[in-house]
Amino acid sequence: MEGLHIHGVSHAYGNNRVLNNVSLVIPGGELVCLLGPSGCGKSTLLRLAAGLETLQEGSIVINDVTVAAAELHTAPEHRHIGLMFQDYALFPHLNVLGNVCFGLSGMAKRKARTRAMEMLDQVHMAGHAEAYPHMLSGGMQQRVALARALAPEPRLLLLDEPFSGLDTNMRTQIREDTLEVLRASGVATLMVTHDPEEAMYMADWIKILGRNGRILQTGNPHEIYYHPRDEFVARLFGLMNTVEGVVEGAKVETPFGAVDAGAAADGETVQVLIRPEGIVLESGEGEVGVPVDVRSTHLLGHSSVVRVATRTDAGGGQEFFVRVHKDFAPELAHRVMAYINPAHCFVFLIGEGGDVPGADDLNVAGADKDALKSPDAKAKAQTGPHRVEAAE
Repeated sequence: MEGLHIHGVSHAYGNNRVLNNVSLVIPGGELVCLLGPSGCGKSTLLRLAAGLETLQEGSIVINDVTVAAAELHTAPEHRHIGLMFQDYALFPHLNVLGNVCFGLSGMAKRKARTRAMEMLDQVHMAGHAEAYPHMLSGGMQQRVALARALAPEPRLLLLDEPFSGLDTNMRTQIREDTLEVLRASGVATLMVTHDPEEAMYMADWIKILGRNGRILQTGNPHEIYYHPRDEFVARLFGLMNTVEGVVEGAKVETPFGAVDAGAAADGETVQVLIRPEGIVLESGEGEVGVPVDVRSTHLLGHSSVVRVATRTDAGGGQEFFVRVHKDFAPELAHRVMAYINPAHCFVFLIGEGGDVPGADDLNVAGADKDALKSPDAKAKAQTGPHRVEAAE
């Protein structure tokens, strides 16, 4: 079967075990994103697939050819892979055409030039063939690096944080252009990133890698976002409001009313995680929800983050952060009611998520307010085994 097959891979640096029995399959033509916080072993797995690290346990197969296993290590140049790093690694002394031709050294010069120009045309850089890397913008360098990686028609393409150096506007366009080229090439692609939005935009499948070096969850973007299996996966997708409670009658109380406790049993202490967009605000004298006081609002362009506080005795004046997909400022003078959208709420047993990614920063019920000024502090989600449903 064409593509990448990684089976039972474990890896350690001294006493630090960074990968623990990791397995994944990427068929030809599909893009899989390995998503996780910094230091979880994403780049190590990429380097093992590339042959830049010697495999310690497990096996790696590319297009039915075993390239790494016990007592076997195929050199990177013999694995027929394309590799693109976040700094692009273009040769400054070569022009654009020369950079793309570099990986075609085994090909006749005229044929290599023709192939290189075909790839540059695909990434809309043929008109810059004689330019040097220092003359190009970051986005243009990224296109050249992609053309160079794909020019030898690799069996596998490995991308290491390929868009991290681009500004926000350029990143969106380059992502789309990259996807178009990859679909046309039909190459199996593994991309590592710590950006959940990037993973959801790019991937056919997402694999969540935890700090314990294990794959915690695999699924398409919709499954991962709306069905996180534990607290770690849920929090990985952005800011989160947190409410603790004890299950009673298969429900758990929140300041916005009772919600279904899912699989949690009566008497168990649980956390209800509510994404900022999981709290819905309505102005006026509506009867749905509970009244809240608006403390502040921050316009992020495409949406606003609103800080509210409950008035009810049950809430005790607890603060929550809400994402509103509009400018909320004109509505501040009105009475505001809040209720929960169950699609963005999750119930987990206390401690069920293990090592939570950046919990101190992501629990916005007590978050550093400066974090809310960044458009990157977005909440996207999916629900898991304890999916919350609104109580009737």
